[in-house]
Amino acid sequence: MLMDFQNTIGRASDLLPIVDSNFEQACLWIITEAFKRMKREKRYDLTWKETYFSACLVGYMQKIRHEKDIRLRIDPESHLYREEMLNCTEDPDTAPRIDIKISGGWVREDVYYGIEGKVLVENNWITRNASYLCRRYIATGIDNFVNGRYSDKMGIGCMVGYVVQGNASEIALKINKLLIRYGRNKEKMMNPHSINGCSDCCQSKHTRTTDNTEIELHHVFLTFV
Repeated sequence: MLMDFQNTIGRASDLLPIVDSNFEQACLWIITEAFKRMKREKRYDLTWKETYFSACLVGYMQKIRHEKDIRLRIDPESHLYREEMLNCTEDPDTAPRIDIKISGGWVREDVYYGIEGKVLVENNWITRNASYLCRRYIATGIDNFVNGRYSDKMGIGCMVGYVVQGNASEIALKINKLLIRYGRNKEKMMNPHSINGCSDCCQSKHTRTTDNTEIELHHVFLTFV
């Protein structure tokens, strides 16, 4: 029976799971393309919670994947179960959840491109506090990659900033000032560049605390104003 199943859907070992710079560029293209469609079609509300932005972005990403016939799996709000949880020795309810998880045609659950999204503002706006959101971008975004909660076996990952007020470059400057204040000057966002027409992108490098390996994060600021 298992042999028949393998013959029908293929073997897991037939596809080599690789998340490299080329895979990352494809992921970044589909993220930015989805954003441009969201904005062009006005499918957003500036008062949305992060989960609304992420879910809508995933919807467009999946639509593009089908249109272009791209062999990608795009999962929203994915639980990242550690081995201890799968062995029933640790509470699975404590598993971290990353906003978006992209993998290729393989079935390795631990090989993926992880994306975490955060709402950001340059100045206090309605109920949103600019300083708090910048601190949160680091504490529950960047640091979840640094401490191995997200992408614990990957050397790359992505932060997406949903900018609903103000200027993305000024927000990035504020986040960098916070990193400097925390004594993390080497982790600043650098190398400003454009991706697929989205001009507010940069990168940062960090040392993962669980294994002392380097992880590089792409930061893509999506401005909805």
